[in-house]
Amino acid sequence: MEIRNPAPNEVEDIVARVSKAFGYKEGEGDVARDFPQLYGENNRRHLFAAYVARKLAGHAGFYPAVMKIEHLPIPVAGIGGVFVEEAHRSLGLGSKLVQKCCEEAQKEGAALAFLWSDKHEYYNKLGFHLVGRQWTITLDPKMASPLVVAGEKHGIPADKIKIVEGELTPEFLSQSYRLQEKLPVGIARSPEEHALLLASGACRVFSAWVGKDLAAYFVIGKGMDLANYVHEWAGDEGGLHHLAAGVLTQFGHAIHVLSPQYMPEEMRWIYTLEEMGIAMRGEQMALVKILDFMKVRRLLGEYMQRIGLPPGDLKIDRQDGGYHVEWKSKNRMRFDEAKFLKFLFGPDLPASPEMRAFLPLRLWYWGMDSV
Repeated sequence: MEIRNPAPNEVEDIVARVSKAFGYKEGEGDVARDFPQLYGENNRRHLFAAYVARKLAGHAGFYPAVMKIEHLPIPVAGIGGVFVEEAHRSLGLGSKLVQKCCEEAQKEGAALAFLWSDKHEYYNKLGFHLVGRQWTITLDPKMASPLVVAGEKHGIPADKIKIVEGELTPEFLSQSYRLQEKLPVGIARSPEEHALLLASGACRVFSAWVGKDLAAYFVIGKGMDLANYVHEWAGDEGGLHHLAAGVLTQFGHAIHVLSPQYMPEEMRWIYTLEEMGIAMRGEQMALVKILDFMKVRRLLGEYMQRIGLPPGDLKIDRQDGGYHVEWKSKNRMRFDEAKFLKFLFGPDLPASPEMRAFLPLRLWYWGMDSV
């Protein structure tokens, strides 16, 4: 068995195999179309293939990125495209490929690795644990009229709003990038990466305009399992109400909005939807593994300092296969890997009311969902 970077002429075969394994049918595109970050030419050195008797037996890859956690940057890696041919699934290739991605990502400076899968027990053994919190908000067409009323209450008359599908014009890309860049959590990206993501795959992009000003935008659908899901969005409250109403009216069926756990002062729209009686479901965000403990600890200290708390109040050490946490030299706790990740990133709140002022840290990964 050999694990290595695929040669340029081998990538097409890998994309075809991964796409088939992920349920793509002929004429539906492929994973390279839906996830250009992972399979783009500039990321080829982060793709790994396993060969048995010189034949492709499995694949995994990662994409290095910078995540915004409470407005602070930290390097991360999104792992995707994990698959093993059925005839070789007893060889541990999947584990070896994921571990190879983690090792290489750590060498390149990543502090955390993310992946998305329903095989939680399998990935737990590799050090990945389900953490974080996201909301799934289901919007039904019967809510279209109340949403229009809510949009008008926020100063945008219905006859002043224009809903547009597609049309990724330079002005739209510029204004949507500025809206996205303001968000406190998510993946930091360049304007060029922003344009690439919004044009990728089966994405449908809808925007709401008031004159020449972009009030809100939705990106709907990505990959094989996000049809009718708004996996990226931004805008002001009135614009988001009107945009949701317009999309519901056009679709004639429910849509689902994925959202980080925003605070009311950051994104009032989410809380208004809840007050309107719209269904919201709390879910965990992703499977996460710590690659560089010191960078994670440093980020936590920087965040505490930023909000006016002495970083020295919280002491965290990694020893004896676990994590030791001490709060103000009195509350001592010991966590295993899974519980420590949940302590840092939720979804549960820490036992100490004082620590709830800064924990859990919020994670959000837009752009490479469900790879």
